[in-house]
Amino acid sequence: MLRQTIRWAAVAALLFGAVSCSKDETPGDPEGTVLLNMYNEQNGKTLLSDSDIYINDAGNFISPASCQLFMLGERSGLGGVRVTDLKNPAPEAAVMKKYGYVAVRGAAAYMFPSQCVALPVDPERGVNYLKFYVVDRITDPERGDLGAVVKFAIEAPRGYWLPEWGSTPYEIDYSSKALGDEVALTLPGDNFEAELYGNRELSCEKRGRKLVFVLHDWPSYGDGSVSYTLRLRVGESFTEVNVLLRY
Repeated sequence: MLRQTIRWAAVAALLFGAVSCSKDETPGDPEGTVLLNMYNEQNGKTLLSDSDIYINDAGNFISPASCQLFMLGERSGLGGVRVTDLKNPAPEAAVMKKYGYVAVRGAAAYMFPSQCVALPVDPERGVNYLKFYVVDRITDPERGDLGAVVKFAIEAPRGYWLPEWGSTPYEIDYSSKALGDEVALTLPGDNFEAELYGNRELSCEKRGRKLVFVLHDWPSYGDGSVSYTLRLRVGESFTEVNVLLRY
């Protein structure tokens, strides 16, 4: 977990406040933004916040053990590093001026069938992530490339419209239905991904804003009701809830 408490590196780091902007302006830095001189492994090996991320001799951000890195491409600034779907995680990524990045702890992240990586919105786990942006390179006429000037901020995954972790927000009733019948639930948006642990007797399929369930076999356990685990993902966030089947 990337802690909310920022450990200042030995190099100078300046704290920036949030900057308001209109829709036509470049988004300002988020609250809690830090400006950091990240020197590469031959010139001090500065770590990014409290992670194990540093710049190696090849000029790449690298996380030897704990983080998955996502290179998001060129951005207007740290405020322009907007996290949506996180795909193609890597242990290292090239340091590119004016590029945005995200880092998540591998132990906390979960990869869905779509290959998108998401973080749990479970308040008890307190998971958050790093987003960072390369402002410029640090160079010396005699020593060459020394590292990069980086802005970063620690952020929590957004809740979107996802139901509360561990809750039972959905119920499907098969007491008057036959095997193979469909039961559809309408969700608040169509921007979700669902993964159901239905013991092969219950399946679900996304159709627009609807989550369509089909019971293929009657449960051999339970007493008229059975609970199944459902994972729902929106953007960089996911929740784990229960679906109650009555039969």
